[in-house]
Amino acid sequence: MKKNFYLTGIFLLLSFSAFSQEKFQDSTALMILDKMSALMGEANSLGFTTHFSKDVAYAEDFFIKEFETSEIVLKGPNKFYVKSTGERKSEMFAYQGDQVVYYSFLNNIFTAAEAPDNLIETLDWLYHDFDVEFTFADFLYPNFTTDLSENMDYIEFLGTVMIDGNRTYHIGTANEHMTVQFWISDGAYFLPRKILITYLGEPYAHQVEADFSDWEINNDYPDSIFEFLPPPGAKQITWLSKD
Repeated sequence: MKKNFYLTGIFLLLSFSAFSQEKFQDSTALMILDKMSALMGEANSLGFTTHFSKDVAYAEDFFIKEFETSEIVLKGPNKFYVKSTGERKSEMFAYQGDQVVYYSFLNNIFTAAEAPDNLIETLDWLYHDFDVEFTFADFLYPNFTTDLSENMDYIEFLGTVMIDGNRTYHIGTANEHMTVQFWISDGAYFLPRKILITYLGEPYAHQVEADFSDWEINNDYPDSIFEFLPPPGAKQITWLSKD
């Protein structure tokens, strides 16, 4: 898992300041996170929707909030489809085992690049080579809970709360740079429902939040979902890595 978490969350700052000097990790919280991560690793396919908001620097000492919705389909071991719509973008990524295609609906342009032959390595490659991050990526890493434990000084099960009529487990984590909250469904699958991260850096703390819904598990998705056919008039461009 990437060491700088893309998932974001806030924690109770009074609790954070009280425990920031010593490691505290609750075994109940770690067990719930393990259950959630195990589902992601064992499922043959996953489909879900994310509603995403983040604070973006707009001017000096001034953040604005931007919103984005994504439709996501994952099929092991080497396929995914992500369609995202936000205030300033409408785009799609498709991966079918040997290449990733990016398409911009706004500009009617697309690009493709050869990719690794499995889902985890491809997500890592997109992040390191192209700065492409997805809100769901961290959950898919086999060592999710271990890496979270290594990076967070404080992890605690905070009880249960209701979200949209559904009972969820509430977990808070923190280190000196960020606080992260997870809300995970109290059900057979321990599905993530919400993540909220607060970055504690200068000039002000800022947040990223992701809500997960419309879960489908082990659906038999046709391979055609992950194939890209350029629309009429679409222009192909070169996809350059950040290096």
